[in-house]
Amino acid sequence: MITSVRVATKPDAAALAALVDAQELGADPNATPMTEATAIDLMSGYVDPSDGYLLSIDGEEGFSAAVMLHPDSVKQKFFTDVYVHPSIEDIGQVIGWALEKAAAEHPDWGMWPGANSLDARLQAAWAAAGFEFKRKYNTMRVHFTEKQTERHVEGLTIEAIDPRNEAQLRELHAVHQDSFSGHFDFTPRPFEAWRTLMAVEEESSDPNGYFLARLDGVPAGLCICDNEIVELNRGFVWILGVAHSAQGRGVGEALLRNAMVYFESRGLVGADLVVDTGNESGALRLYEKVGFTAESSWIQMAKDNWSNL
Repeated sequence: MITSVRVATKPDAAALAALVDAQELGADPNATPMTEATAIDLMSGYVDPSDGYLLSIDGEEGFSAAVMLHPDSVKQKFFTDVYVHPSIEDIGQVIGWALEKAAAEHPDWGMWPGANSLDARLQAAWAAAGFEFKRKYNTMRVHFTEKQTERHVEGLTIEAIDPRNEAQLRELHAVHQDSFSGHFDFTPRPFEAWRTLMAVEEESSDPNGYFLARLDGVPAGLCICDNEIVELNRGFVWILGVAHSAQGRGVGEALLRNAMVYFESRGLVGADLVVDTGNESGALRLYEKVGFTAESSWIQMAKDNWSNL
């Protein structure tokens, strides 16, 4: 039984990371361990700033479960994460609490929770609440076994931009919106809301990892790298996109190889990224071409009228 709930704070980061790893690595040994920096970002909301909640079960002093609703006011959805220690048998009570909390805030929004694709226990608990499979994503990884090199494309330049410079950030925003329009679940995001999402102040942010590609002087693509797994000695490619007018000309590969060179220059020994397995842009083929392989995967689930509790 849930006996108390409190809001997560930075001093909880190590314990939260340990809880997440107990669930994730217990189900999938190839899942990426959670760092403290990532735990701080997790408890703060991945899209809109929001609280994370720590739940105590059966009167324990600490916590054995965590709920992050991850609201997105632009898409009007909750991208909820639920973590429950393997020693707790009843995951359904935690999912029930999450649903009640979200329904009290925005009952008219969508609810798309996530789960590791090998976490049968968590998926079964969501399914028991009426949720069904929606989409699958792979976490892909490359290990640097040889010196990384850039790809030359005629007329292409790649420059690091300052994410605190509004004019440069607006260029990046325009390319991002162009690149991802037409992708699954894309919703146009106004600049101010998008800038909040970029959150250069977040623990895992890398202000030196924002890159803009120009083809014949025209913005053509972007790549944003962060420090999500730098404690594991790997870089993370958070966003990689190419404007529709520049697709098919090697811009994506050039940006990706530029990121790998950048990571290597920092002394990192590999890189991770996430790909939508249903992406029809050819992204998966590109990642495999430069050496990335799937290490683990996670799914999104959904349910219509989820707030009718």
